[in-house]
Amino acid sequence: MTTREYFQNVLDAHISAEMDAASAELMAKLDARNEKRKSADSKAKRESAERRNIVLGFLKANDGHFTREAIAEATGLSVGQVTAACKGLGDAVNKTEIKVEKTKKVAYSIA
Repeated sequence: MTTREYFQNVLDAHISAEMDAASAELMAKLDARNEKRKSADSKAKRESAERRNIVLGFLKANDGHFTREAIAEATGLSVGQVTAACKGLGDAVNKTEIKVEKTKKVAYSIA
């Protein structure tokens, strides 16, 4: 049972006017806390934004198409972090396929 469910059950039971008032007040505090959490950036969101800025800065500074591996090596990020950053950049980067040593690889360039 969640905290919200508990307070709602207390309200529904109508044990006393004091209990109803206390439950309503605590639910309002719970709502306020949840709204505050929604608007705050988490550590993961800040790190993701930082990685997107790093990848975007690299692509702006260098002309051409770069594979995920090349971007990762140049920026010090992992290949997975580069992939996630490029997906997060959306229309700011172009995704194409290039041929590298008989295989096709995904390459990114600035839009």
